[in-house]
Amino acid sequence: MPNPFDLQTLARLKGIPYFQDLSPVLLQIVAQEVLIRHYKAKEMIFSEGEECAGLHLLVEGSGKLCRFSETGQEHVLSLLYPGDSCNEVPAVDQGPNPVHFIALEATTVCVISGEALTRLRQHVPQLNDLIIKALANRCRQMVQRVYQISFLSVTSRLAAFILHQSAGKKVINRSWTLDEVAITLGTVRETVSRSLRELQTGGYIITSRHQIEIKDREGLARLVTKG
Repeated sequence: MPNPFDLQTLARLKGIPYFQDLSPVLLQIVAQEVLIRHYKAKEMIFSEGEECAGLHLLVEGSGKLCRFSETGQEHVLSLLYPGDSCNEVPAVDQGPNPVHFIALEATTVCVISGEALTRLRQHVPQLNDLIIKALANRCRQMVQRVYQISFLSVTSRLAAFILHQSAGKKVINRSWTLDEVAITLGTVRETVSRSLRELQTGGYIITSRHQIEIKDREGLARLVTKG
């Protein structure tokens, strides 16, 4: 059964791009189905292969979607930040979670169970379009990722990563480690460090311990294009 919502939940939903086009009345309907959950740094939010954990929408903190090989090698598929969503597929088809979702820092997520999402899709048809658009965007990102790993140098891949993480901003707060970036780019920590130095020496960025400042966005974009 739907849960009574509070004003804080409603305020959190308003800040999530997923729901920006919903009317206040429809947003209240969604809020009744939302659970707010908090996690500590490095805590497992949900695990690959387990029963569907539902649609997750990140509102505070950051996390990573990853899988592990039989030998324990980690492969990071995506880094998530406030406004990002994940786990739409099992929330729709009720299958198991396809990946692990791990908090990188103190993190807060809005969770809509598979059963709740089924109810919402009937009462709020607009959600179906939102889910389709999110999945289509995810497919485009996957195709782009395969292209980058296949054809771009590590430095060019790093340039693309920085541009993506910046979301148009000039300064990026570094909540990810070099190891996580290396896994994401399909390389090793030492190569990422070398590529960061190349980008800084070339005048594209200025790095500090906790931030990256973009000095030449067009130059980074050219690196991505040239490979």
